[in-house]
Amino acid sequence: LQHYFIQSNLSYVRSMLCIAMLRWKCTGMLCTRAFSQKTGSASKPGRLRRIGSALYNPAVNTLRDYKDVFVEAGQKLAKRPLKTCLITLSLSPLVYLWYYNPTLTHFQNATVHNHHRLLLINRQIRNKTSEEFIDHIRALQSQGRLGYLSLGLFSLVYSRHLNPELREFGAVFLRPRWAEYLDRVVDVGLVGRWWFMEQAMVDYDINEDEWR
Repeated sequence: LQHYFIQSNLSYVRSMLCIAMLRWKCTGMLCTRAFSQKTGSASKPGRLRRIGSALYNPAVNTLRDYKDVFVEAGQKLAKRPLKTCLITLSLSPLVYLWYYNPTLTHFQNATVHNHHRLLLINRQIRNKTSEEFIDHIRALQSQGRLGYLSLGLFSLVYSRHLNPELREFGAVFLRPRWAEYLDRVVDVGLVGRWWFMEQAMVDYDINEDEWR
């Protein structure tokens, strides 16, 4: 009986120890999880994440707004196909002019090309109008007085009063009157062509003074 009593007490102690250890483990896991959730919610996001969210959210909202606008415009255009065709036909010339609006690089290339055309012929048979026009442009280029202005549908090349780089030396620029701006226009670019230059290069290899 004594041996049986001792064995029963040992089994009881073992079971109580097991129950205590299980309680301790469960309590520790619950505390760890609660602490991690608390620290995770209280911790602030990083700087990169804040910057990314600050850039991402406005970009997404902007794209959604543009998407809504295009969807609504497409629905309205689909309801009125005749009006859509008329608007497209009326805007197509403007798009064509804008697409073929010549640039300053195009003007410089045209000047070099026409200057080479004049160099290939004898000076005695060169057209004076063509030669003077190209020489005037090259003189403005060498002085830094050649200006370019794009107006969307066409471009203007004009002569400045002074080289813009001279502003650093305190040079005073004159303000011409509105009537003098027309005299400063060197060429007009439209539909990929420079009209004054083409007009000046007509019969560039014929010297009119030679026939007089």
